Amino acid sequence: MSDQELARLAEAGSRLLLQAPDARILAALAPLAQTPLDPRQAQQDFYDFLCVLQSGCFLPPYAHILSQVEETEEFWHFPPARHDGGDALLPWYDAAGFNPMELQAAPMLTSSNRPLDHVGVLLAFLALLLDASGDSDLDRRVLADFITEHIQPWADVFAHLLTQAESAYISLVGEALEDFFTALRATHPPCAGAENRYGEPLLIPIRPAMPMPAANPR
Repeated sequence: MSDQELARLAEAGSRLLLQAPDARILAALAPLAQTPLDPRQAQQDFYDFLCVLQSGCFLPPYAHILSQVEETEEFWHFPPARHDGGDALLPWYDAAGFNPMELQAAPMLTSSNRPLDHVGVLLAFLALLLDASGDSDLDRRVLADFITEHIQPWADVFAHLLTQAESAYISLVGEALEDFFTALRATHPPCAGAENRYGEPLLIPIRPAMPMPAANPR
């Protein structure tokens, strides 16, 4: 699969995690659904599972939490969220001129103190890297480093948690993400034994004028 095709899938995954489902999103997921989705229930499930901490079924969509989640017997234990939990991403975002606040997202997810490692934001940034990638060794290394450090640690566990949710819509979101991560790994395997370079200055070969992969307006 080409990097541009992967970028479109990353953008789609970002929209699934940042925006409440509308008719366009539900239509895109329809081929995966065994029965038609209830639009109202899908919207409610989006907020309950991905936005509202007190809902009782919230799955925290933040990389710094998901990378430390632990499973014991039948329970999953999540560490508390930190406002600075995604600050290690600042060098990446700054180098690329990427502003997460410019992404289209549900109002509950647009707070200025939202951690920078919301997985929907990470997928939007990954789409930008994929679109900007060329054939040079530096391009390949930048992608491999980002995937290894900021996607791989949480991808499988988050997709699995979503597929196990007691919600037809959220489960389909998990299946879509599983398919994307499988395709991504086939094209860009994570670095074996890659060093953790959090906080180091990065040189990212992205043209300053390149548009951000924001979601399409409804």
